[in-house]
Amino acid sequence: MQHENELQHLVVPELAQRCVQETKLYLKQKEHDPKYCFELFRRAIRNNDQNALEVVIVQYEPLVARWVNKWMEKYPNPPSFHDETQDFIAQAFERFCISFTPDKFDKSNSLAAVLRYLKMCAYGAFTDAWRKVHRIQLESLEEESRAREQEISESEPTPEELRQRKEFWQMIKKKAKDPKEYLVVYASFYLNYSPREMLAEYPGEFKDIKEIYQHKANFLERLERDDDIKGFFRGQ
Repeated sequence: MQHENELQHLVVPELAQRCVQETKLYLKQKEHDPKYCFELFRRAIRNNDQNALEVVIVQYEPLVARWVNKWMEKYPNPPSFHDETQDFIAQAFERFCISFTPDKFDKSNSLAAVLRYLKMCAYGAFTDAWRKVHRIQLESLEEESRAREQEISESEPTPEELRQRKEFWQMIKKKAKDPKEYLVVYASFYLNYSPREMLAEYPGEFKDIKEIYQHKANFLERLERDDDIKGFFRGQ
């Protein structure tokens, strides 16, 4: 009970400092206490504390990077694939924020259990990207084969060019579920804003980064069933 009272009275910066200290002890294989790091996750997930979530991401980015680098050593990948480490890390936390619900947190009784779930999210992001790269390579070979048989029209606009046209975004606006979803899609794919940049650029529009991730995920999932726009955001 005394420990619980202590944790409840610690502000996020204090928790972050204690979490860093205990993590260093863990890495040196010394006796450590994981309760401070676990409390950060609890506030981020259970209390939807934006400050705690940002601290968690900063604290555990290096760990996720180590996981990704180890997996890269085991998978045959093109050189360009190794330049996408930061994307895998961002996607890992995006998946984690969306899928690790308060109910799932309640079933996780330790920091180790929470980190196992984070590692699963990171591995999912990595393997999805790996499959995509090899699928793109195969599609590229097939496209080259077709190009040798017939001339490809250069007048047909590419998906990237269509995404720059006003009428395209008018169509997207009609298909968006609500103004917030449209704003997330427009800022993500036209303005190239990150979720954190969106939160700063549009104060008051979104309560936290998690809401932005959810709007984007909902749109991307829905567009896969929409023949009008399916493919224009592929790989985004």
